[in-house]
Amino acid sequence: MRRSLSTLLTTLLLFATILPAAAQAQTTDAAPTSLNPYVVNQPRANHLRPFNLAYLAYQGYLKNQGIPSNGALMSGIASGTITAQDIIQAAVKANRLPEQTLSDQGYRHNLEDQLQGFTGD
Repeated sequence: MRRSLSTLLTTLLLFATILPAAAQAQTTDAAPTSLNPYVVNQPRANHLRPFNLAYLAYQGYLKNQGIPSNGALMSGIASGTITAQDIIQAAVKANRLPEQTLSDQGYRHNLEDQLQGFTGD
């Protein structure tokens, strides 16, 4: 009993320290670090993963750039009035993505996949 309680508390503590940092999804100009000595750390200035960008758009972080949040975003995606390219352009304007992302077709396709998850299509 004591061992399982200790394991449970350790797991909860681990999640409590990891999840808030992952949920912030902030960009930074600093180089990411890796604990793996075989991975070369290369800086990626202002680069969000498509999942994080979709989540930020949903949460309303791109409202100032004309992208609605929550249900209005899902409706716009479903109707086709809001596209992945619109969200990428808004993120570039908000300095959350570098400008070269505008022409990255792979990034756009990955973002489209994430956005389709919002609408359930």
